[in-house]
Amino acid sequence: MLVLAALFVTVGLGTAAFGLARTKRIVAGTATQIDVALGRAEPPPTGDSLGVVYRALEPILQVGGRLMGRVSPKGRIELIRSRLVYAGMEGKVSPEKVLGWKAAAAVGGAFLGFAGGPATFPPLVWAIGLGVLFSFMPDVLLSSRGTKRQAEVAKTLPQAIDLLAITVEAGLGLEQALEVVVENVNGPLADELARLLREIELGVSRRDALVGLRARTDVPELSSFIVALVQADEMGVAIAEVLKVQAAQVRLKRQQRAREQGAKTPVKILFPMILGIFPAIFVVTVGPGAINIAKNFNF
Repeated sequence: MLVLAALFVTVGLGTAAFGLARTKRIVAGTATQIDVALGRAEPPPTGDSLGVVYRALEPILQVGGRLMGRVSPKGRIELIRSRLVYAGMEGKVSPEKVLGWKAAAAVGGAFLGFAGGPATFPPLVWAIGLGVLFSFMPDVLLSSRGTKRQAEVAKTLPQAIDLLAITVEAGLGLEQALEVVVENVNGPLADELARLLREIELGVSRRDALVGLRARTDVPELSSFIVALVQADEMGVAIAEVLKVQAAQVRLKRQQRAREQGAKTPVKILFPMILGIFPAIFVVTVGPGAINIAKNFNF
C-alpha cells in the first residue's frame, strides 16, 4: 500500500513539476517570439522540447483539467484567466491546463495524506485536507509570478517614460519613440510595449492598443500614464509635456513605495525574531540557571 501510494505521489508531483517547467520555458521564449514577429530576429529551429514523459502525461492532465472545470465555479476560471494575463502567459497556457495541474497536485496531496498521515486521525481526513491544500499550489505559483511581473513593470516604468520623453522631444513620433524604448529597456515592460506596437501595425487604433496594455498589466502607475496619454491624444495636448509630468509622478510614487516598504520592515522582522532568535537567547541565558535549580531541588 505504501509503495503504491508513493508511486502515485511521485506521478502527481512529477506532473506538476513538468507543467511548471514548461511554463518557465514559455515565459523565457516570449521575448524571442515578439522579436521574430517584429522582424528583429530569425525564428528558432523547430524541435520537440517537451519530452516523452510530459507528452505521455499530457492526456492525463487534459482529463483532470476537464474534471476540475466541471466542479470549479465560473468565477474561478475567470480568475485563472486573468492571472495568466498578468503573468504574461495569455494564449500560451490555457485555464484548462492550469486546472489539470491543480488536479495532479490534488491527487499527489491525497495519496501523500494516505501514506504519511499520522495514525491518530483517519487517513481519509488527511487525504482530503492535503488534496485540497495541494490543489491551490498552482494558483499560488501563478499569482506569485503575476505579482513579480507587475513589480518588474513598475520598476522599469520611470526609466521607460524618461527615455520616451527624451525621444519625443527630439522630434520622433510616439510609435517611433516606443520602438526606441523597446530596444533599450529590458523586462516585461519591453515585451508589452513590443506587443503594443505589433497591434498598432496590425491595424488596432492607438487608443484601443493602450487600453489593452492597461488591462494586461494592471499596474497603477502604468494605468495612470496610459489614461493621461489617451486624454492628451484626444484633446490635442502636446505629448512631450504630458510625458514630463508623468515621469515626475511615477518617480514620486516609486519613492513613496520605497518609504512604505521601509516602514513595514520592523514589523516583518518582529516575527522571525520572536520565533527564531528569542528562543535561542532564552536557552543560552536561562538554560544554565534552570539546570542548576533543577539539580538543587533534585528534579
